[in-house]
Amino acid sequence: MNADNTLAVINAQLEADASKESFRTHLGASVIGRPCAREVWYKFHWTNKEKFAGRMLRLFNRGHKEEDRFAGYLRSIGAEVWVTNPDDIDPETKLERQFRVSEVDGHFGGSLDGVVRGLPEFPNVPILCEFKTHNDKSFKKLVEDGLMKAKWEHFIQMQTYMHLKGLKLGLYMAVNKNDDDLFLTFVEPDPEQAERVIERARMIIYATEAPAKVNNSPGYWLCKFCSLNRICHFKDTSEVEQNCRTCVYSEPARDGSGNWVCNWSTGIGKDVVILDKAAQLAGCQHYTMNPALFAQP
Repeated sequence: MNADNTLAVINAQLEADASKESFRTHLGASVIGRPCAREVWYKFHWTNKEKFAGRMLRLFNRGHKEEDRFAGYLRSIGAEVWVTNPDDIDPETKLERQFRVSEVDGHFGGSLDGVVRGLPEFPNVPILCEFKTHNDKSFKKLVEDGLMKAKWEHFIQMQTYMHLKGLKLGLYMAVNKNDDDLFLTFVEPDPEQAERVIERARMIIYATEAPAKVNNSPGYWLCKFCSLNRICHFKDTSEVEQNCRTCVYSEPARDGSGNWVCNWSTGIGKDVVILDKAAQLAGCQHYTMNPALFAQP
């Protein structure tokens, strides 16, 4: 007898828990390498929260749990591995936080998987760690084509972290979830590429309207399964989340705080309102959907 009802309840609980998770305040280095600037801009503007089924959420959770295994493999050969920053203590929890980087007035950045020192090839060099899980097809492509060709987004993510953290080398460590095969490769920093990435992030963050589509056809392979397809190609306002980032009156602050500002009151002689994350999520009675979300082409 199958326990189908139990599985359904587990999936429903995972999906309910995921729905409570909030948007990321910054534009992440993990997404800046995606080919469609419009998609990245939409995500930064909290235009729509992508929903995943329970099975996919379990896969994501597995990816996070694998990070401890990766670190364990490296420690087992005598390397020192830091997955949190001993110099960055959360004042509330008193726990170490992940290594973090930030740029573009606090609006762009991310968290490192870790830093390792003591590898056989470079025993005295602190090295960025990037840990990833792959399905069988993705893993085989990675092995065959190499990181830059197979996973450009991951390569760009590492370039960003190395550049902003001042690290001279990166270790990309991937596992095939089908058979536990491992793929490891060193990545050298490319400062010019990293600067281009930061400039792209700056352009997207301060763009006053949605950038051009990657393709004008909603059936294009990159667009077909994009969660933003109906907003981007069909101007479907019903799928737009209502918050300050989709409102015509708000924009990213340029004071280094990573906050946003509301300009609704400026026309009547009042001060600009600074919006932290809670305020951005809450919105207000003056919300007006930003027509720039539907810029063409």
